[in-house]
Amino acid sequence: MQVALRDWGDARITLALDTTLLFKRWCVICVSLVYRGRAIPLSWRVIRHGSSTVGNQEIYPVLASVQCLLVHLPQVEEVCICADRGFLDHTLMGDFTTFGWQWMIRGKGPVHLFDQDGTSLGQFQSQLSHHGQLIVRHGVYVTGKRYGPVNIAAVRPFGQRDPWFIVSSQPCHTRTFAEYHQRTQVEESFLDLKSGVFNLEETRLDQAHQLEKLWCVLGLAYLMVLSEGTAVTEHGKRREIDPHWVRGLSYAQMGLRAIRQALTRRTPVLERLRLSQASDPEPSRRRRSPIGWDVVQGFS
Repeated sequence: MQVALRDWGDARITLALDTTLLFKRWCVICVSLVYRGRAIPLSWRVIRHGSSTVGNQEIYPVLASVQCLLVHLPQVEEVCICADRGFLDHTLMGDFTTFGWQWMIRGKGPVHLFDQDGTSLGQFQSQLSHHGQLIVRHGVYVTGKRYGPVNIAAVRPFGQRDPWFIVSSQPCHTRTFAEYHQRTQVEESFLDLKSGVFNLEETRLDQAHQLEKLWCVLGLAYLMVLSEGTAVTEHGKRREIDPHWVRGLSYAQMGLRAIRQALTRRTPVLERLRLSQASDPEPSRRRRSPIGWDVVQGFS
């Protein structure tokens, strides 16, 4: 990863914390680097656990490992980590802050707010009188432990009874939900690793250490195919790999096809491991539509 990010510059990186189940009895806790529609595993842990909900004591070693990696990437000046509602916990918020990371955590349903004196400010749910209405509050305290100060944005999507909200260490605004939406890219990557590209689930391995080692190998392979997908785009060869007028393949799919094509033609491949801090010049048509209220309405 140090090699891949050596040209990243002093830009911000976005991480995603999430879990996924293997064979209904193993839980993978993973922190990934969000990158152009996908997410590259940086640190992970496999535990025998039949639920995707895990305790903070299981999560912290994964976060600490990521922090150790980031220490060796001085060119990265700002880190933001996104997590879903299963991670809405004051201890976890404190851990993120201790590491010096910005963070955003999504939640659903009523949430009680307090001011710095502990005075109740009521629930967001009662203040969202109209579907599609966005409410933003800064410098408030949340959870039973009254953690804060934090910032929060909430909206009641059309057709849904309960509001969605995002608690953040950063100021919230009308683009907060769209910015958070990057987290969902990790779900696509889990599908790639488990079945779509590498078929991890077909291995039927049944030991935590075996699964962790395999996840390491697949994570490195995934980094390679995304790097190759980046090279294809930067060299103007996307149409050779993806015949669609508007890009339809993910960077993982483009990279894998480029590697297969190079091996068939016996041409050089994987000449350089590199990720680019630049925004995606040709977003996939599945991600091309403007990210706004359509994203909020799509939360489920």
